[in-house]
Amino acid sequence: MRPAILTVLCLWSCVLAVTPLSQEQVGRITNYIEQNIFKSSQKQYAYFVKFTVTECNKDLQTKDFNEILKIDKDAGIPGKVFNKDEKKKEIYEGNRMVAASFIKEGTYDIHSEFRLLTPDSTSPIIKLLAKSPPAGCVVFFSLSSPCVKTCTNPKGRYNIIDKLNKVKLPESKNRAFAYTKVFIHDKKRPEADVWNNWGELDKKMTLLRCSGNNCIKCFNNGVKDGKCLKD
Repeated sequence: MRPAILTVLCLWSCVLAVTPLSQEQVGRITNYIEQNIFKSSQKQYAYFVKFTVTECNKDLQTKDFNEILKIDKDAGIPGKVFNKDEKKKEIYEGNRMVAASFIKEGTYDIHSEFRLLTPDSTSPIIKLLAKSPPAGCVVFFSLSSPCVKTCTNPKGRYNIIDKLNKVKLPESKNRAFAYTKVFIHDKKRPEADVWNNWGELDKKMTLLRCSGNNCIKCFNNGVKDGKCLKD
C-alpha cells in the first residue's frame, strides 16, 4: 500500500477519540481545585478549566492534577480574585484555567460566571480555549448555581447561555457545568422556574451538582434529580 494512502487511512482511523467526561472525573476535578487552589473558600467564585484529549482519557487522579495544574496551584488565585478592594479583584487567566469572583458596580453585582464570558469575542474563556494545548474536555464550575434571574434566564440580557453559544466548546459529551450550593435567592423561587432555566443550561453543558468527589447529574434522560435543588 502506498505511503500516501496509509497516511490518509491513519487520518481517518488514528485520531484519538475522547472518552465521555464522567461524573467521577468531574467530581475529582472540582474537589481537587476546591481543596488545593481555592482552599475550600465559601466566597462565591467561578472557574473554567480545560484538559487535553490524552488527559481526558485518563481517570485523572491527584498525581495528574498536581502536574497539569501546578502553575495554577502555585499562582495564589484566591488572593487575586478575592481582593478586598473591589477595583482590584482580578480575573485570573492561566493556560489551563481562568477564574473570577463577582464584583459590584454601583447597585449591581456582576456575577463571576458572566465575567468569564465577556466581552463576547475576547472573553477569558475564549482566550483560554485559543491557547495551546487544545481542549479535549472542559468543566465550568460555580460555587453557587447560576442564578435564575439573570444568568440562566433565556430572555435576560445578561444570561450566560447566550454567551456560551459564542464559545467553541468540545463536543457535548465532553463538557460539564458543575456547582456545589444552590444560589440562595433561587431557593425561594418556584421550582418550575428553576428547573426550566437549569434545563436550558443543561442543553449546552451537562449540569451537575458536586460535593467532595461526588457529582450527580441534574437531568438524566430528561428526568430531574431532586437532590440538585434540595439542601
